[in-house]
Amino acid sequence: MKITYLSLYKLFGKGYTRGYWKNCHCRYRAFKGARNTKKSWDMCGFEIIDKIISDERRNVVVVRETFNTHRHSTYPRLKKIINIMGMKDYFDFKDSEMLITYRATGQVILFKGFDNPEKLTSIEVVYGYLTDVYVEEAFEIDDYDAWRVFDGSIRGKLPDGLFHQITFCFNAWNIDHWIYKKLFKGRLEDDLQYLLTHTYADYKNEDEIIGYGKGVYLHISTYKINEFRDIETYDAVMEELRKRAPEIYKVEALGMWGNATESTYPEFTEDLIKSRAEINNTAYNCYAIGIDTGLSNGEGKIKHGKDVRIRSATTMQMVGITSDFNKLNCINEFFYSNENEMVKKTEPQLMEDIVDTLIEWKKLYQNHPVLMKGIIPVYVDCADIGFRQGLELVAKKKGLFNVQFMGSTKIRIQTRVDFIRLLMAWGEFQMSEACSNLIREIRNSRKGEKGEVREDFDDHAINSNEYAWYPIINRLRRWKDFKQH
Repeated sequence: MKITYLSLYKLFGKGYTRGYWKNCHCRYRAFKGARNTKKSWDMCGFEIIDKIISDERRNVVVVRETFNTHRHSTYPRLKKIINIMGMKDYFDFKDSEMLITYRATGQVILFKGFDNPEKLTSIEVVYGYLTDVYVEEAFEIDDYDAWRVFDGSIRGKLPDGLFHQITFCFNAWNIDHWIYKKLFKGRLEDDLQYLLTHTYADYKNEDEIIGYGKGVYLHISTYKINEFRDIETYDAVMEELRKRAPEIYKVEALGMWGNATESTYPEFTEDLIKSRAEINNTAYNCYAIGIDTGLSNGEGKIKHGKDVRIRSATTMQMVGITSDFNKLNCINEFFYSNENEMVKKTEPQLMEDIVDTLIEWKKLYQNHPVLMKGIIPVYVDCADIGFRQGLELVAKKKGLFNVQFMGSTKIRIQTRVDFIRLLMAWGEFQMSEACSNLIREIRNSRKGEKGEVREDFDDHAINSNEYAWYPIINRLRRWKDFKQH
């Protein structure tokens, strides 16, 4: 039989040698990096297979925030890596439950979601020991107490030469996260000047007692660590990003922690504000409308409290994707706040106002070939089903039949903020002067007192704007290359 030798070094490239499992037995390893830094392929990919085939006692569980996200990320990636390594015939794949088994020994690679952390603590394997945990997109796991429970379940005495290892791979969108506080703080801090001139920075202490074990290895990678990148094109894009949006560049290119400034939208400039005529006369491919009732926190969770039914603002935004698929334009708005009003408007009155505004917009844009034509798509705060149903009744009563009220889609505020910042940096997020409240909120927005990317205050126009654009954003060119955070 012909023996084929495979060089993992040629597949890995350089930059991760000191932290590689055969050179580092630390219980905790954290790989924080820019985009396109090989960390998911090297450390949450090739290394996993190497562990399985090198030691018949090791078993691996790969964790993400939600189980279903494995189906289009970690699971197919590992299958592809096994094919690249020419080892497809050595493994069995059970696609229905996402399970990879090494035929020779019965070792397994499991895929689990942190959306049910209780089940994670009772994982058992048939052959060998559960020795390794890989947390992909680790930044998504924000419940430190729940993580501690799971971390503590990876324990038990192991035979000589065997060790537990927990590996985090992530992009550092927000410095106010427990991974920074518990692992990086005081050990490996961002150093802009160093990262500008080096491909990576790291820290290693195999003797330090931390958490439930001994040893910590930390790694920060810049995009230049990836020698397989298209150097001419990719480096030019990163250099342009550095000029346009230095704060985004620090995160996307250098792997530094994000949300380091107080302003939520540091890329905002007055040049993004356009006249009503310019925005209204633009050619659009599609449009949508979003409504924030003021009831939720922006992510579909009800605000509790004795004044929960008092809305600080009820808002509606119309947005459009330009016909060249390059820009997201904010076209018009409705905004009403009961604050400082002697006589507060009731919900039925607000519903009437919103439907009347939709009717006015139909007249205003009657000569536009796209806006307010066909079925009018309106996305209402998903936390307030009653308000949405009320709008449907009012619209029918007023003869507005070509409108469809739907619940808004949940998406992390971190993702929304980071994408709009990127568009702002490239001048691709434009606001009509008619959207004065949206402009005010964006101009004044700050991060929260507890480190939230955006404070939950005076952000209702922003929320309704986001409810409007998310259902159609997949048509925008820049979204196709954007990594959701």
